[in-house]
Amino acid sequence: MSEIDGPDFICVGMPKTGTGWLYDQLQCHPDFWMPPVKEILYLHRERPHIPLEGGRGGFALKKAGRRRREEPKPHELPRDEALDRAFIEAAKAASGQPMDLSRYIGLFRFKGARLSGDISPIYTELDPAVIAQLKERLPRTKLLMIARDPVARAWSRISMAHRGGEFDERTLSDAGALRTYLERSVRVQGKSFPTRIVAHWKTHAPEMAFRTFLFDDISAEPEKTRREIWSYLGADPDKPAALPADYNRKSKAKKLEMTETARAVLVEYFADELKASAALFGGRAVEWPVKYGVA
Repeated sequence: MSEIDGPDFICVGMPKTGTGWLYDQLQCHPDFWMPPVKEILYLHRERPHIPLEGGRGGFALKKAGRRRREEPKPHELPRDEALDRAFIEAAKAASGQPMDLSRYIGLFRFKGARLSGDISPIYTELDPAVIAQLKERLPRTKLLMIARDPVARAWSRISMAHRGGEFDERTLSDAGALRTYLERSVRVQGKSFPTRIVAHWKTHAPEMAFRTFLFDDISAEPEKTRREIWSYLGADPDKPAALPADYNRKSKAKKLEMTETARAVLVEYFADELKASAALFGGRAVEWPVKYGVA
């Protein structure tokens, strides 16, 4: 069990790669205590704001004082409400204050002897100065990332932006406009190139344990993959979990239909990254350039 004062692990990305699945599969395992907030988002701002509301707020936040559901969803497992309330108070006290690694470490004091960590996929490009602090204060904290085919990841992000009214569907029929969007969007740049993310972290924290898992493996072999993740993080993979390995609370989220124009632009834009990913990650990533005809 945990021997670290602070997070036992930090998931540094990528967005839209199954980090919600990861959170659910960890908090359903008896060796973990996960914060009631899926994304703490503490390390990427000079004055952090820990989201205790909105989409990143976990179901435990709703249960601890907001709306209650009569019929809980499968991932809404029983939690220690006293610990959740204590975390919420600590998060409120930390929000808006200057970023302080000691305060960040203190957010995990509620885990007791169990394992815990931070799943904030926007840490893909975390400031090297902050990474240096992590190396010094949390040298045994493990890093992990879930990598996804960059074309599919970008499309998932575009679909999400469209659902939120942030993306004009007409852009999909205009190759130039879509290319400009990809080049300028902060939700694409820095978050859609898995080999660059790995290089960034291994350059600035080469001593810290780092492992990449593939979104494709989660989809194809969820039981095997979650056991590998549990083992990597120090949990007992043979302990029974309270949630099926293939459970995906976002499975019904609607996605745009990819147009031929959009596909051509995305494949051309990510062609080099598709090939670089196949070389770096191997396994199912080898098929990424193949399926788009750029191998």
